[in-house]
Amino acid sequence: MTNCFIGIDIIEIQRFRAFPPSKHSRFYAHIFSEYELQYCSDFSDPYPHFAGIFAAKEAIFKAVNKLLPIKLTQISIQHDKNGKPEVWPEDRTISPSIGNKWLNDNYDLKVQVTIAHSSELAIAWAIVFSRSSDYDLLKELSEIKVKLEREVNDEFQNRCIS
Repeated sequence: MTNCFIGIDIIEIQRFRAFPPSKHSRFYAHIFSEYELQYCSDFSDPYPHFAGIFAAKEAIFKAVNKLLPIKLTQISIQHDKNGKPEVWPEDRTISPSIGNKWLNDNYDLKVQVTIAHSSELAIAWAIVFSRSSDYDLLKELSEIKVKLEREVNDEFQNRCIS
């Protein structure tokens, strides 16, 4: 039997707009990896991306922390060539080819994470499961992801129309 743990986080983007990196560089340097800082800064409006990555770290922390004592600063979010977020170790010297293998090899865990944002909110969720999970579970998790993304998108649209 496979155990799954889910973490979710939602944050108002305005919280990051009110807390710019130029005035709070220590906070950003402590919370975000060099990759994350550069990734977000490459956008004309970096704040939705900072909020999204922060929400992803929180979601992963909530799911993984039930299994092992991990710190928020030990989690780094990187993106594959298609822009899909992936979980990385905090150690910036580890080869990029390792990626999610960090949790998988060291803790026998696999982490899937997704991030979405509107103009006001960023949301992320993470699902953690053991390496022994089968492909049927992966298919089921993928279907849950699509359903959750639709529901969140519908809720955002309803709020914008109202």
